[in-house]
Amino acid sequence: MQNSNIYNSSSFFETEEGTIDAHFTDFSNITCQRSWLCLKRVKRFGQWWIVKGVNPQFEPRAKAQEMLDKEFERCMTLWHPSIVRMIAQQEVPTMEGRCIIEEWVDGMSLDAFLATGPSVEVRQDIASQLVETVRYYMSKGATHGNLKASNVLITHNGSRVKIIDFEPESTDRQADFATLAMLLRGLRLPRKFGKVIKRCEHGKYSSAEKLHLDFAKAKKKKRWRWVLPAIAAVVAIGAIAATFLWGRQSQQTDEKKLPAGYVVDRIAPAGTSQVYSIVSNADIYWLPFDSITPGNISETIAVDLGLSVKWSKMNMGADHPSVNFVGSYYAWGDTTDLGKWGGIDKYWPQSKPMPKQSISGTSIDFAHLRWGGKWRIPTLDEWQELIDRCKWRFRNAGDGAAGYVVTGPNGNSIFLPCAGLSDDGINMTDVGRFGYYWTAKPVADGKRMAHYVLLDEGKILADQTETLERLLSIRPVQ
Repeated sequence: MQNSNIYNSSSFFETEEGTIDAHFTDFSNITCQRSWLCLKRVKRFGQWWIVKGVNPQFEPRAKAQEMLDKEFERCMTLWHPSIVRMIAQQEVPTMEGRCIIEEWVDGMSLDAFLATGPSVEVRQDIASQLVETVRYYMSKGATHGNLKASNVLITHNGSRVKIIDFEPESTDRQADFATLAMLLRGLRLPRKFGKVIKRCEHGKYSSAEKLHLDFAKAKKKKRWRWVLPAIAAVVAIGAIAATFLWGRQSQQTDEKKLPAGYVVDRIAPAGTSQVYSIVSNADIYWLPFDSITPGNISETIAVDLGLSVKWSKMNMGADHPSVNFVGSYYAWGDTTDLGKWGGIDKYWPQSKPMPKQSISGTSIDFAHLRWGGKWRIPTLDEWQELIDRCKWRFRNAGDGAAGYVVTGPNGNSIFLPCAGLSDDGINMTDVGRFGYYWTAKPVADGKRMAHYVLLDEGKILADQTETLERLLSIRPVQ
């Protein structure tokens, strides 16, 4: 391929498949509800884009250009899978002034999508995406200002939310809450969400984080309707099975099956620093959200899989109900948590040398520092042993995070959720799709990078590398 600037519109790119035109071509008009804007779909580099420019018929054009510049300045920093991504701002042939180039969404408006009759599960998933997206952009200090069904697109592939057209001068958070409530009402959600929607409508939320947590709690309420009958049914089935199996030598199963979603049977204290839930065959622990140093974590959560180390039953920080107990996210070698809020230079500046060997059990091992005792972050070799010697079975866990049941040579099992990752410690991506787990091994060439293990449906990839500030999961061992 020729080495060219991607924003140079006067060239072609040579690839193995042929020539890719860097010019803007195939212009087609798109209906725009704002009189000062002109929207066109164009092709460039073999892909479709949206070009947003000033309507040449609008006066004063200078004011319209100023509004367009403000929209780009506001939205360029918003990186979220449910917000249409702005790529660049530049002049485009046949268009007026500096135009915004943004991604093209192959989808339809929310109103058109609802007319197709989606299931309640799909509508609830869209509601979750909307609430999460509002939480994200408000955490960045932004507001939308025109959050309505025509500005919410649903992709044809996967029914994913894409929010468009942020108003450049909007500052009213409560207006966004009110219009979000209208969208949630239009989704015809189950009654358990009624209280959350009413609080949105009446301006009762001071933060989107509180709204997000309330929505997550409402989402879980359905479980209590069937948990007691389910327990009774399990007991009855168990009694029948015991009658047929009486006298036979019990055989050890190849895995301890976990529930399809975490169903809490009871909650009981476990010392002074933690609370735990008994969840069928698994113990799921979590800590208060504001805990800094909880002290030693009980060794009873260490599972002997018949390997060289025992593995914890939970990820570090499995304390946040809005992420279904998948745990928290950590920068590699960060014992301060400053990386979550200030980036890599806050805790690992360029002048700080990288370690040459494993940090497991050292002073910069956050698992060892936070949990105490013999707990530590696993080495790459210990992860490889888990991969090579255990049976891995992918489970799609319904409302909870999907992940792998990992069964050791001795028949004992742990569950590794596909917990996703985070870039800022607040917003998560890929939850339920991929798992990203730090190892203790730094990259050998001295770069600010370390090795991690990637969990994907159908494959587990060891020895991946990532920059230190990326926030991944940690599964401690001892």
